[in-house]
Amino acid sequence: MVTVRPARVADAPAMGRLVVRAWQAAYRGHMPDDYLDGLRAEDRAAYWDGVLRREGRRGVVLVAERDGEVIGFAAAGPSPDPEGAGELYAINLDPAHWGTGAGRALLEAVQAELDRMGFAESVLWVLPGNARARRFYELAGWVADGTERASEAFGVSFAEVRYRRRSTSEEISSATPEGTE
Repeated sequence: MVTVRPARVADAPAMGRLVVRAWQAAYRGHMPDDYLDGLRAEDRAAYWDGVLRREGRRGVVLVAERDGEVIGFAAAGPSPDPEGAGELYAINLDPAHWGTGAGRALLEAVQAELDRMGFAESVLWVLPGNARARRFYELAGWVADGTERASEAFGVSFAEVRYRRRSTSEEISSATPEGTE
């Protein structure tokens, strides 16, 4: 059974290890091999350690656990574009757990958090050629809106397409989303 909970600083090493495995599996053929082969779990763990220690951090970082082991995580919060929307910044699942329902549980939990924060609409960005991820999001109700951008993260450049999702919460009002004042 998968449990989803808020991430703790102690989760950062596991998050670093699994993001390297996830990126190397999901992005092979979409990002340079030398970049993917050079990813270091320690570097990614240090990044997430910093995120989780940041005071005043807006948004949420969740982890998915199975039998006490962190097998995935997601981060979400206010989006810079379009302003006023929520954004799924990242979702990573250890490839050994792909197709087990763990990713779906994690995505549903982070979508619920975006709704709880009051976002009537949320966005995410995905590599155009990442058919597996695109299918995963589309099955969860996300829709590509035709917007594309060139991005850079952790020293590599890549193209992305934007997906949107309307909140399914009946409680969402036109009030300013929590934490975005």
